[in-house]
Amino acid sequence: MCMVNKKTDKAVLLAAGFGTRLRPLTLTIPKPLLPLDGTVLIDHQLRYLASSGIKEVAVNLHYLGEKIKKHIGDGSSFNLKIHYSEEPKILGTGGGIKKASLPFGKETFVALNSDTLIDVDIKKLIEHHQKSGAVATMVLKEPAVGDNYNTITIDDKGFITEFGHGKYFYTGLQIIGPEMIEMLPSANTESCLINDGYMKLIQSGKRVGSYIHKGYFNDLGTFDRYEKAKEDVKAGRFNLQYT
Repeated sequence: MCMVNKKTDKAVLLAAGFGTRLRPLTLTIPKPLLPLDGTVLIDHQLRYLASSGIKEVAVNLHYLGEKIKKHIGDGSSFNLKIHYSEEPKILGTGGGIKKASLPFGKETFVALNSDTLIDVDIKKLIEHHQKSGAVATMVLKEPAVGDNYNTITIDDKGFITEFGHGKYFYTGLQIIGPEMIEMLPSANTESCLINDGYMKLIQSGKRVGSYIHKGYFNDLGTFDRYEKAKEDVKAGRFNLQYT
């Protein structure tokens, strides 16, 4: 069984994307700084992580990264220690996570996207990961009617067996152990977390776990999803407040 640090208190927050499908909103504002009910997306994510026991967050930056860096500062207003991982050339999901996680050494950490609203209990997710013996754990969800996500197959013990077919899709929230980081190409190399990380882990016989989420999820990748997020917050279907 893979033993992990029971005080998992570090996270990578992915904030380097271009937000192309949200243009013209994102022509001068990076997607993580888009407004949502009196706050901005990345402020919510940082508060979400801090309320879950996370103490250090590494934020990767590329498109309009200086604006994000100026907004967050040193993280003290969120009770967090912030590391910045700047990407002169965007490194993709795998390369971005690998480079950003360098300050964490071989520690297990949480990773999520800065543009996703999800109400998973991260403390319970970490506990589930620790008990499973998996080298990494992906938070999955059943697609709703009309969703167009790539799906994933799990076995009867909840371990992931295949990408591209199955009952669930990947939400972008995950727990990553050192085996995943070692599997990915070097830190300054562009790579895909699924193809160069998860698939290779599974092919090598490593166990990748799943955590099935039945609550709220919205990735805010399009105008429609962004508008839905604003409506859901206003209607109380998603809570931006964490204690």
